[in-house]
This record gives sequence, structure tokens and C-alpha cells, in this order.
Amino acid sequence: MSLSRRALLSTLALAAPTPAFAQWPFGLGRRTPRGQEGRADYAGLPLRQQFGDWQFDQIRAAVSTRLQPVIRDGLEARFVQSLMDLPGVEAAMAAVAEPGGAVWTHTWTREPGRPPTRFAWDGLLETYTATAVLQLAQAGELGLDATIDRWAPDLPNARWITLEDLMANTSGLPDVALATAAGLPPTFAPGAAWGASEANPALLRQVLEATDQTPWAQALSRRIAQRRDLVETDFGTADGGVWASALDVVRFWRDLLGDRLHGQDITRRRFYRLHPTGTVPGDYAGLGVRVRDLAAEGPSPADTWLFYEGAAPDAPAMVAYSMARRATVAVVLRGTGAADPVARSLLNVLPST
Repeated sequence: MSLSRRALLSTLALAAPTPAFAQWPFGLGRRTPRGQEGRADYAGLPLRQQFGDWQFDQIRAAVSTRLQPVIRDGLEARFVQSLMDLPGVEAAMAAVAEPGGAVWTHTWTREPGRPPTRFAWDGLLETYTATAVLQLAQAGELGLDATIDRWAPDLPNARWITLEDLMANTSGLPDVALATAAGLPPTFAPGAAWGASEANPALLRQVLEATDQTPWAQALSRRIAQRRDLVETDFGTADGGVWASALDVVRFWRDLLGDRLHGQDITRRRFYRLHPTGTVPGDYAGLGVRVRDLAAEGPSPADTWLFYEGAAPDAPAMVAYSMARRATVAVVLRGTGAADPVARSLLNVLPST
């Protein structure tokens, strides 16, 4: 390229109007300098560009239809076949909600017997907890910029870690139990990188208890299950997490994306700052939510998932909204296997919209 042509293109680029996403209240997801020496600008991989308002409007329309139970032989056959390919799975449950409101659910067991009505959804507790804390923020009872020294002053960098850092996994707390984290050095400066830590959601549950003045399981039950009539959802059971039917998990995810658990601004804020997790190509993390660009994995149908998953070795689980099919799927397994391929298999039965 000639020097004159390069100069012309540079001039045009500087004169171009600011992209719409840069005018959003949360910008490109990069942190505003706080003047705090304990914090750092994000130094990880490039953040994903956020969704546009029109995409959120489309999602909201797709998840706001009235659900009507249906029989789907094609989904059931695909579900069973997917599980037969996973010999380590003992039992499984799935549900799929289509954009028109048709909802299918099925429970499968390898051995004959009465199938369970609820499963443990490992990992999804983080999403439920973040949802309750964001409700408190919307009500003005908490600030997402509040630092955690109010609740846990002994944790490393407590004066610089915010509640939003806990939800986004950008706190830098070591990936250990909360009781152990105080005695260990941080893995990075707050806001400088992304790194999952079991201490983050554990501390959020403590914040929820302190603010609501009730055990976190009761707070989640009142704020989520009772509010949305999720009668097949329990919190704080033997494994300390979420026990629910696949249908209730689908309903929860639709309620979250449809602005029925918190306001529209809060829903969209959860996806404004998306950090690459480095675990799977095209996988990004927001505030208790994930986004996966399936095209980043190689030759595959163009689709983007708004999802969350649990990866316990004996209880993998996933809930996802497919933007290509405008459908919501939830899958949970008991035994060894992966929920991701089962969810993909079920979504592939549905047509793209």
C-alpha cells in the first residue's frame, strides 16, 4: 500500500463516527480507571464485542412465549441415542423450549426403575447467586463497585476487589475454598485478568446472607424459585447446590434472559464485559453467565450460545439459549460423560430461524 493511500485511510478512520457499541453506558467492557493503586487494567486476551440492543430484543421475544408441553418423538429419539453413546451415564434429564413456546422434557435411566424427578445441577449455583445479588443491586441495597473488605477484610486485595469482580471472576482470588483463600497470595491484580475461583461465588453467598439477613438457600428460594413459581427447584441440599428438574432450569434461564428476574439494564449488563476463559475456543464469561461462539471451534453451524454449565465429573450439566434456533435447552447427567454434545444433538433437531 502506498504511503499516500495509507494516510488517506487513516484520515477516514479518524473521521468515521463512533460505533454504536462504544456509546453504550458500559462501553467496550474495559474498566474505567478508578485511581486505585491496587487495581489494574484488564491485560488478558481481547474481550468479545457485546451484543447489540436488537439482539437482546430478539432474545427477549423468543423467551417470552407461553410454554405448552408437547411430545417430540424426534427429540426423544435423539436424546436416547446420545446417551447410548455415553456408557458412563446412569441417568439423565433434558428439556427443550422452542421459540413458539412448545416445551419438551424427558428423563432417561439406563437401568429399569422409577426415574428421578430432580437432579443436582453442579456449577449452576453461581448463576443463581449472581442473579440474587444483582436483584439487590437493582434495588439499591448493594453497589456492584462495593469492595469486599466490608465482608471479608482478610482476603488478599480486599480493598480493591469489587462485587462485580466476584461475579465476573476477575478478582484474582486463588482457586481454593473461601476459608483457605485468606492465607494465600492473589493470582493476579483485581481486574487484570480472568480466572475462575470457587472463593468468588462462596463470598457472594455470604454477601447475600448478610444483606438479606437470611441463609443463602432461603434467600435464593424466595428471590428466584418462589418468585417465578419454580416448584421443582431446591437450594442448599446435601451437595450445597441446586436440585431441580430440567424444565425448571429451562424456565429459569428463559426468565433470566427475558428480564423477569431483574430489569433489562441488569440483564444486558451481565453480557457487556465478556472475558475469554481460555478453556474452549470462543468461550467467554460475563456476570454469572457465559457466551460461546460455536464457529470458533472450526467447521460448524454458525451459532452463539448464551449458557452456563457445570463440569462435576459425576454430574455434568448445561443450560443454553441458541441464537440460531432461538431455543433453550437444559441437560443434566448422572455418571461420567459430557452434557455439551447431548445439548448440541437436541438443538440440531430444531430448524435454524
